[in-house]
Amino acid sequence: MTSGTGQGIQKVEMPYMPEYASLDARLRSFRNWSYGHVQDAKRLAEAGFYYAGVEDEVRCFHCDGGLRDWLVTDDPWHEHARCFAGCNFLQLVLGETYISQMRLNGAAILADESGSASAQQGANIGSASSTTLSGGTNSAPGHQQHNVSNELTHRLREENNRLKEERECKICLTREVGVVFCPCGHLVSCMQCAPAIYNCPVCRALITGRIRTYLS
Repeated sequence: MTSGTGQGIQKVEMPYMPEYASLDARLRSFRNWSYGHVQDAKRLAEAGFYYAGVEDEVRCFHCDGGLRDWLVTDDPWHEHARCFAGCNFLQLVLGETYISQMRLNGAAILADESGSASAQQGANIGSASSTTLSGGTNSAPGHQQHNVSNELTHRLREENNRLKEERECKICLTREVGVVFCPCGHLVSCMQCAPAIYNCPVCRALITGRIRTYLS
């Protein structure tokens, strides 16, 4: 099930530097990055930045906003939102509400809250799975108990694989899908891959808009 962010359809705009629209291209730009002790290149690339090749200056591939003189305590997403809140890529990935919260409360607080919520959710899911398995194995004695346990485990694995494939980005095959293409309505791309796609990978229709979605 998907739900929108409430920000509506985002009109597709050509990035300032389309050659860095993909995450892989941005990562490759950091080949000569010598500031890894200050800022992680992957985090910068995920936040939309590519290395400009001058000192520690990085620029956003979409809005062309540039940042330099990084500190160890700086968060790339927070700095991007603080300085260039109107960036199309930033709004697609984070959403206007989240950007406003980052600017008001600071990235550190939001990161802690998000991490705690994710950890609790993971613990709840793990607990629920353990309960289901225990219930199945305790309901049958001896050899029958063993067969029921194996069958239940097999079904759970198949269901897990099916859900993983449905949620998997069809472009990078790594991250979770999170963008619906308009007007075709296909949900096949993650937020990092979406900016580099102009024709739907499924139906080849021209993409005129994008909608950020959340899976639940």
